[in-house]
Amino acid sequence: MLGRIRFPRGLALSLTVLLAAAGCSNLPTQPLAPTQSGSGVVTTDGQPAQVLGLFEGSSTSTNTKSKVIGVLGGTVSVGDFTIVVPPLALTRTATITVTQPDLARPVVNLSISPATANGFLLPVLLVANASRMDRSLLAVAYISYLNPTTGKWETVPGCSVSLLGLTVTAPLSHFSTYRVESGGKAGW
Repeated sequence: MLGRIRFPRGLALSLTVLLAAAGCSNLPTQPLAPTQSGSGVVTTDGQPAQVLGLFEGSSTSTNTKSKVIGVLGGTVSVGDFTIVVPPLALTRTATITVTQPDLARPVVNLSISPATANGFLLPVLLVANASRMDRSLLAVAYISYLNPTTGKWETVPGCSVSLLGLTVTAPLSHFSTYRVESGGKAGW
């Protein structure tokens, strides 16, 4: 006679809790709802419409986006910059704010709240869209950060350039003010 196979209740309870936690988290694959940017331009992914070439002229308004990111990671994009938080980089849920003060300049301010979360278990990636940069300078481009102690810009170690994707990427161990440089000068 075939015996009845029992499904352990503890395993079922654990799976239910895990699925509920994943369903309530901020997964990077969730659909993005339209938001209002600081310049009055409606965005769907944190990138203002004028950066995508939908509006002519330049804007000097500040563009900011904040997003709650948990241990499962996620992304935050504003203007020419995207922050990619890998899973398990954070030990707790935190609010990450990305601000590009001027869309015409390759400078971004990154902050995290609570401040005690400003140190990561795994590097967080800062990806800069460098499509407006002169192609001859792109190959030698890098990302630097403003050292608050010295007031000087310092190169972020481990930067990489994608000539195909026209991006500059830097692994970050903390948040600060960053910019894209080439030959010691910031700019596109």
